[in-house]
Amino acid sequence: MFESDKKSPLDRLKKALYSRRQTMNEPLRHDIHESQGAVPESWQEEKNADGETISVISHTQRKVYKHLFIFSITFFALAIIVGAYTFFGDRNFVSVDNIDILIEGPTSIAGGEPLNLGVSVENKNTTDIELVDLIVEYPTGSKDPLVSEKDLGRLRLSLGNIKSQSIAQKTLTSLMFGTEGEEKNVKFTAEYRTADSNAIFYKEKVYKVTISSSPVLVSIDALDKVFGNQSTDISITVTSNTKAIIKNLLLSLDYPFGFSVISSNPISTFGKNVWRIGDLAPNAKKIITMKATTDGQDGEERTIHANVGIQSQLNEREIATNIISRAHTFRIERPFLGLDLTFDGNRSDLATEAGKSVRAEILWINNSQNKITNTRISAKLSGVVLDKNSVSVSDGGFYDSLTNTITWEAGRSPGLDNIAPGSDGRLNFGFRSTDASNNQPISNPIITIVVSGRGNRIDDSGAPALVESGISRSVKLVSNLVLSASALRSGGPFQNTGPIPPRAEQATTYTIVWTVTNTSNVVIGTRVNASLPAYMTWTGKISPEDASISYNPVGGIITWQVGEMPRNADIGSGAKQVAFQVSLQPSVGQIGEVPQILSEAEITGVDVFTGATLENNAPTLSTRTTTDLLWKSGNEIVQP
Repeated sequence: MFESDKKSPLDRLKKALYSRRQTMNEPLRHDIHESQGAVPESWQEEKNADGETISVISHTQRKVYKHLFIFSITFFALAIIVGAYTFFGDRNFVSVDNIDILIEGPTSIAGGEPLNLGVSVENKNTTDIELVDLIVEYPTGSKDPLVSEKDLGRLRLSLGNIKSQSIAQKTLTSLMFGTEGEEKNVKFTAEYRTADSNAIFYKEKVYKVTISSSPVLVSIDALDKVFGNQSTDISITVTSNTKAIIKNLLLSLDYPFGFSVISSNPISTFGKNVWRIGDLAPNAKKIITMKATTDGQDGEERTIHANVGIQSQLNEREIATNIISRAHTFRIERPFLGLDLTFDGNRSDLATEAGKSVRAEILWINNSQNKITNTRISAKLSGVVLDKNSVSVSDGGFYDSLTNTITWEAGRSPGLDNIAPGSDGRLNFGFRSTDASNNQPISNPIITIVVSGRGNRIDDSGAPALVESGISRSVKLVSNLVLSASALRSGGPFQNTGPIPPRAEQATTYTIVWTVTNTSNVVIGTRVNASLPAYMTWTGKISPEDASISYNPVGGIITWQVGEMPRNADIGSGAKQVAFQVSLQPSVGQIGEVPQILSEAEITGVDVFTGATLENNAPTLSTRTTTDLLWKSGNEIVQP
């Protein structure tokens, strides 16, 4: 081989380019020899330099992977197309956007008048919807027009199946109550299913209506300025403002601090502040008048609130739906001669038992900047239950039994001749009511005391002026709610069984009779509770069968819901009675004893006239059934 052939091609090219004599020749070419080696038709395993086997993917496997990849891309594309068609296409699919709830009705309505709504559910889909329900959720204050005391809450109405491009309709009627200008929302929900699916779909719509006017008007007529602790007259008028009858109305008054009711006409139905108006016909009105006092400092303000609404079905003393509210504000001014009256130390009306003594005290004070002279203070007592013989007077006062008036005056009672500015004092007297057993039946017994005072003062101009003031309060007698209990063996509505005297480990039954009587005032919420000892059993027999009496085995509690007790309810005239049977199975450890068969029974109720909660008791009952006609001594002792 030539020397030049040993150089690299780049060196030879470089030398030829820069040489003056050497010319460019064709590069040397090497002969290409045909290879006789055989090429395999598929990839085979190869070995590396160390002889280890190297796996090589065959041509066939690559083709399989390629086909799988193409199939995956195709499937994904088809899924996108089908999904898009399902959600956006209209053929053979149900879309919630193609379900509509159409509501026809007024945008405002007078309170208490019928609200008529035409409700349609429209199916714009190309397929049917099935088992369609229309759910209506009424707001608070909605009533059933057929049963006005019934609240309309949540209703579910079946519309059946609605075909494609079809409408199902319902007409709904309700009574709307609320304050004037209040917006009410009625929520409608259409629930439906589709063929071959258990899924539930829904469409919602809210209908808004405004109460344009109140069905009831309330006005409070009273003075704007009152003397502190002095009685004032208040008149509250409830007037119908609709063409329909409004049923089950209540008037509830919210009193401010220091406000005290002396009397009212008519008397409040519940407590001292709730009156049952009942049904109010179109253009009808109800008027409540009252006398009241307001305690406070000079210049203070007190506000009374009147609320009228539909009576609650759950609590007859409360308003379920308020219709209208009004308020009246009093500004308190101090009289020159301030007077106050207390009963047993309390500056308010008193509820007490018949025959109980009451200690009364008149407090007086000179609120003016000048002295008051020749003062005369009197207290007039009235009421058929006043015991005249019980009236006692101190501090130089005199009681005139003919007029039932106690008088204290200057020259006879200390401190009333000249009352300096800011000076105060007190006058005492006492009385009691007659015992209920000594009177004919009466209703709502009350003793009223009206205190008045007068005197002379010199005003700022030097002229003489007359000073007058007054205050009144009352003592109300609570009703006498009485529970009597007796155990019978031979009498009563049940056939009793078992040995008499009772024997150990043998069952003997007894009949328990409860009787409730009442005197002067209506009592509501009356209830009786008692319990059975562990060895006693409740047989389940009661008389009358519809009596509201229940038994709780946990603790053996027996409860009788007596309900309302009328005034002057006595045996044969208004009293209420219930009988039930119990069973005694004494143990050997009770041999020789007289077992108790019923615990002490407690009766409670609310006196409507006084607002007081009444409580009374009946003693425990044992096997000593002395009220039984066949009773004889020894029948009460457990035998072996």
